Amino acid sequence: MTRRLNWFLLALLLVVGLPFYWLMIDNRPGDAPVKPVSIAQLRQLASSVPGPAPSAVEMELVGWRRLPGSLFVAGSGIKRKLVGVMAWRLPVDGGKAVVIDSGLTRTDAEAMGMEVYYPQIQARIERALDEAGLVLVTHEHPDHQGALVARGGAPLLQAARLNPGQLPRAPLAATLPWPTGAAPTARLAPDGPQAVAPGVVVIPAPSHTPGSQMIYVRLSSGREFLFAGDIATFAQSWQQVRARSRLVGDHLAKEDRREVYSWLQTIAALSRQAPGLVILPGHDTEWIGDPEHRVPVRSGFTLGPV
Repeated sequence: MTRRLNWFLLALLLVVGLPFYWLMIDNRPGDAPVKPVSIAQLRQLASSVPGPAPSAVEMELVGWRRLPGSLFVAGSGIKRKLVGVMAWRLPVDGGKAVVIDSGLTRTDAEAMGMEVYYPQIQARIERALDEAGLVLVTHEHPDHQGALVARGGAPLLQAARLNPGQLPRAPLAATLPWPTGAAPTARLAPDGPQAVAPGVVVIPAPSHTPGSQMIYVRLSSGREFLFAGDIATFAQSWQQVRARSRLVGDHLAKEDRREVYSWLQTIAALSRQAPGLVILPGHDTEWIGDPEHRVPVRSGFTLGPV
C-alpha cells in the first residue's frame, strides 16, 4: 500500500507539479543582455529640447481588479495582488500638459473583469487628453491605449505621438476600436531613445507588445522618473528581474520573454546608475501609494474649471 501511494504521489507530482512550475514559477532569464541605454544619454536627450520641462507627475486610478501575483511576477506566490489601471499627467508651467496612457473605457473594463471602475475619473482623464499638448502611451493594450483610440477625433490623434506598433495597421493595435477613417501616422521612430518634449524622452522597447515603449521624464526640479509600462507590471518585476508567468506571457497574452528580461535588467541598471530615479510600474497601485516608499506622485489631475 505504501509503495502504491508513493508511486501515486510521484505521478501526481509529475502530472501537476512540473506543469505548474513551468507555467507559474519558472523565472530563468537566459542570456538576455542589458540594453545599451544609459542615464547620461537620457539626461542629455531630455535637455536637448528647449522650453519648460514638466513640473510634477499626477496620477488617476480609473479601476482595478485582484489577480494572483504569480501571473504577473513569476514565482512570487499565488496571493492576489491589486492590479490598478492608471493614467498620468505631467503639468507644464505656462504650457500644455503631457498625458501618458489613457485610462480604460467601460466596455473594456467589463471585458477585463474589473472589480471597480470609476466612470467619473475616466471622464477627467479624457478631459486631460483633450487639453494635452502631447499624448504618449506605453503600449497598445486596451487599458493603456484603448480609451485614446475610442475617444478618437483628429485633434486628439494629432496630439498623440504613436510608434509604428501602436498604429491601426499593426496586428495588436488593430484590435482597438479605431474610428472609421482614422489614419494616424507614426511620429516616433521604432528604435533608439528620442526626445519628444522638454524633459521627456521615449525609449522604444518592443517586448511586452510590439509597440511597447518606456518614457523617461526629468522634471524642472531635476527629479527623474521612468514609466515602465507593462514591461514591469509591478515594482517587484524590475527589482527582482521577474517576468510574467509563462501561462500569461507565452499563452494568454503573448510577449517576447527574452526581450522583456533584457529590458527588466536595463531598468535595474538605470536604477543603479541613478539611485534617485523613480520607476513607475504599469499596474502597481499599492506600491505607488504606500507611504513607506514616498513615491513623489500627486493623486488626481489638477484640471482647471470647465
